[in-house]
Amino acid sequence: MSSVGDLAQGLGRVARNQARQAVIPLILGLACLLAGAAGLGFLTVWAYLVLSVALGPETACLLIGLGFLSLAGALLLFARRQPSKRDAPDPPAAQAEVPASDPPDAASLVAFTAAFVLARAIADKNG
Repeated sequence: MSSVGDLAQGLGRVARNQARQAVIPLILGLACLLAGAAGLGFLTVWAYLVLSVALGPETACLLIGLGFLSLAGALLLFARRQPSKRDAPDPPAAQAEVPASDPPDAASLVAFTAAFVLARAIADKNG
């Protein structure tokens, strides 16, 4: 009965390890997403400050808004084009038909069988 318990504990350990291996990349991906969002926020503030000094606050807001709308449109186009770009799987190539050969004659069959048996005997003797 203890072997069943050991098996269950082993399976539980494997499941925990696989869950840990699946969760860690997810957490790292979310951390990267948050860091990227923070960086984009700081770049947006920097762009606003520079553009508002150079062109005025209204024009800075307009340009940054148009930039983000352009980015969103480009990402949307990219997202919509991705599935259609995937190539359809190639149809299987037509296999050349191998002409049917004549059945082996008795001498060839005996020679092959003898060679096989001899090879097995040598392998058993050496191994």
